[in-house]
Amino acid sequence: MRLTLRNVSYPEVDPGDVDLLAHWQRRDRNVEMPVEQTALILIDVWDIENPRESNPPVGDQIVETAIAPLLEAARAADMLVIHAAHRPVGWDGRNTSPPADYRSVDATARDQLPPEVARQPVDPKQWPPREFVYRVGEYGRFARNDSPAYKPYGYVRGIHPGALPVKRDREFIESDFQRVQELLREHRILHLLYVGEWTNGCVVMRDVGIRRMSALGYNTIILRDATWGPELADTWETMEVTRGAVLDIEILNGFSALASEVTAELLRQAP
Repeated sequence: MRLTLRNVSYPEVDPGDVDLLAHWQRRDRNVEMPVEQTALILIDVWDIENPRESNPPVGDQIVETAIAPLLEAARAADMLVIHAAHRPVGWDGRNTSPPADYRSVDATARDQLPPEVARQPVDPKQWPPREFVYRVGEYGRFARNDSPAYKPYGYVRGIHPGALPVKRDREFIESDFQRVQELLREHRILHLLYVGEWTNGCVVMRDVGIRRMSALGYNTIILRDATWGPELADTWETMEVTRGAVLDIEILNGFSALASEVTAELLRQAP
């Protein structure tokens, strides 16, 4: 398949200008990528958001318009697909762990170490001190969240219905780094297409995310119309957090491309 890949770089030939900043910009290139050497990695394409949040359902829109058609085209072209859902998920897409209160008062207590940490022998050479690491006691004022959240997570999230896994020879539910490496080696994969939630967090920083895999030498590509970041109430209209995360990937980790272009190319090549 032939894709337009974008990154941020200087031109190949020195322009000779004193001010090089003007030449540090987004650049597109057309590249031929064999489908059989390419994998689609879906990072945490979850179903529902917090029911008490009123932000527009951007994730739902992106799954419907970009990710679901891309998945269908990937299967038609027999592309390797890996659902890297970082919770125990079955083929029905549902999280198999029970609901839990991940935001209990104890989880944000600032007056003592967690019991399992407090029981460990004290290493006088440890630095920073463990009390500082866990932001307890006199260090509690430096904690990121110094009060309990408003609502526990009383529901179980699963994979979005538009991105459910399908049982076939070249589709897997796997987020373990070693196992994913084995799959990529077994299928002789060189190029990784990424979609999913929390562009500047999970998509980049998970064990099989863009940062680690690009450091290993894979050609990592974020599909910029098939991902969304942690937008704030005043950034949903512009998606500036997501756009900034994509730009960071284009500068540091690889390329971006359009899911719509990948989908069209895959359908064109499908048998």
